[in-house]
Amino acid sequence: MTRLSALLAVAALAGGPLAGAGARPAPPEVVAAPDGLAFALALGGGGQVLASGPYLLRVPGAEGPLRLEMARLAVDGARLRGELRLSNDSGSLLSGLELDFRSVTPTVRAVPGRAAPEPLPLALPRPLSVGELLPGEATPFVPFEIAPLPLGEDVTVVVLLGAVTGLAVSPPIAVEGALRPTALDTDRSGRLYVATAGVGRVLRLTAASAATPAEAARPSAPPTGMALRRRDHGLFVATGGATVEVYRPGRTRPAALDAGRPVTLLRVDASGVLRAASGNGVLAFDEAKAGPPRPLGPEGSEVLSFDADARGRVRAVVRNGETRRVVASEAAGASPVAAGRGPGADALDAPRAVRFAADGALWIAADGPTPESAVLTRFSPNGEPRGTLPRLGLALLLGKDEEAGVPPAVDLAPGPDGLLWVLLESGALFGARPF
Repeated sequence: MTRLSALLAVAALAGGPLAGAGARPAPPEVVAAPDGLAFALALGGGGQVLASGPYLLRVPGAEGPLRLEMARLAVDGARLRGELRLSNDSGSLLSGLELDFRSVTPTVRAVPGRAAPEPLPLALPRPLSVGELLPGEATPFVPFEIAPLPLGEDVTVVVLLGAVTGLAVSPPIAVEGALRPTALDTDRSGRLYVATAGVGRVLRLTAASAATPAEAARPSAPPTGMALRRRDHGLFVATGGATVEVYRPGRTRPAALDAGRPVTLLRVDASGVLRAASGNGVLAFDEAKAGPPRPLGPEGSEVLSFDADARGRVRAVVRNGETRRVVASEAAGASPVAAGRGPGADALDAPRAVRFAADGALWIAADGPTPESAVLTRFSPNGEPRGTLPRLGLALLLGKDEEAGVPPAVDLAPGPDGLLWVLLESGALFGARPF
């Protein structure tokens, strides 16, 4: 009886009151699960619908929910058929939307000596892919079918757990003075640092102060790269030469780090290690001493972007002639990064920038040659694409025509609570958050 009560409680939280329970209250909100916005559908052992929503799925960082409705639910044998509709009341552009079921849990009548059944994996033949929804938009009702369901005379309740995944993308922010931007980073407070070659400065701003950013550093030459060490607010700036300028709070003049060779891009990983790109390789600093560069591509190639996680694993975009690819630095050398199939996997075909998230996921920004091509994709630690923004979605976000070109991404920077900031060549910024 305890297990039955628990399952019914899950169904009630996710899908509203049971059928026949009297007046229906307002649809409840459902919090985000680690791998999506979760919902639950409850059926009786004979196939009758007990709880089926509607659901208000709470989108992280958004003003309102994503509404999920189910209609025309019917069970035929062990097969469930019905229709689904999503309505975007979040106030944000929702991109790469996919809906799928994850598991099914039956509750059987108590029999001495029989163990309670465990949840079983469950999925649609193909995840329901919605694509992009602007604020206020809704999909039509889309048919779905799922089987087999563990129904039967000894089954009292069957709970189907599902989730909606995607990206919530915030409106763009124009940064005053961000001419020819080259690099982006954030501090512990979520403030943004933008390096600009056009005015030769590093700007510090928040979303609210983008129109009047402060000056964080004025290096000796236009910056080619920049990174912030969060633990002590040390700001490292590269200008294309062998010297890295180091700005620290309370000091009027920058210190200098000798890289021993020209460096362009900079990154500081979660453990505080500074790394720099030099030609076809990446080198790491041990305090003030630069180590030898580790090649990531053949002689004559160039590292266009890179990042390292807390374990020191490096991922980089390497250009060799007209070809660009994402490579991984391993003990045996560099090798191309492979990824699973799915929407957004084509970001590996024309990558521009990479950045690790705190959970080990890898963000890749790319050139999108067609409206359907990915310009931003989040890859899970096992290489599966989990949320994507196509060029069409970015055009809609920027208020451009569907066929219009969009400015490419220059750099990426992780912010608080899973947020990723994207810096565009135009000097605009926008945030993307997975759910």
